[in-house]
Amino acid sequence: MTSAEAIRVTRLSKVHGRPPHHVVALDEVDLVLHRGTFTAITGPSGSGKTTLLQCMAGLDRPTGGEIRLGGTRIDGLSERELTRLRRGRVGFVFQGANLLTSLTAEQNASLPPRLAGRRVDPGTVRRLLADVGLGDRLRHRPGELSGGQRQRVAIARALATSPEVLFADEPTGALDSATGRQVLGLLRSLVNERGQTVVVVTHDPVAASFADRVTFLADGRVSGHLDAPTPRAVAELMTASEVG
Repeated sequence: MTSAEAIRVTRLSKVHGRPPHHVVALDEVDLVLHRGTFTAITGPSGSGKTTLLQCMAGLDRPTGGEIRLGGTRIDGLSERELTRLRRGRVGFVFQGANLLTSLTAEQNASLPPRLAGRRVDPGTVRRLLADVGLGDRLRHRPGELSGGQRQRVAIARALATSPEVLFADEPTGALDSATGRQVLGLLRSLVNERGQTVVVVTHDPVAASFADRVTFLADGRVSGHLDAPTPRAVAELMTASEVG
């Protein structure tokens, strides 16, 4: 594991609403994620895991605390600066692939650099799609692809700008177990073979077991970590956090 930090979160808080009807989604979270690693964030519903991911990715603003992406503090950036960061330094994969139905796989995968105002190299986009197993599906539209293939297009799209961190929120939630394992195996290979930093939010112990480390959240706080996780160990700790 490399010692270089990909993300550092310090005393991160997120509060929705105002007293007395406010909800504390994150309660002074401290977390460090290293480059070239696969981290899974899990916990019960309402534990704050998706809020944490969205704050780290610049999709949501925290109420307090600091977030550093590489050497850049991002919690105080302007909307324009955050847009630039999201388009160039981070990638996103969500539960639904969120592809544009009128575009081909190749066109969907090339969207991020186009939106960032960069020149699109067709060869690079095609290589990305080949790397995710879709080299023969370049001209297929989403309606002509399976759920797993659509999610692979979404991963290729997320990689198109060579992001520092690839974030995924329940990326296998809409897939059957076999297809989900294939997608998770692909994310694992990105870490092993490319040194890509990957952060996944999941409620699934099997999905979490693909990570190098699992971070558990409960009531908006980090409740523990598990290195070299197995599905059984993750499930046991998830059950313990829910009971506790």
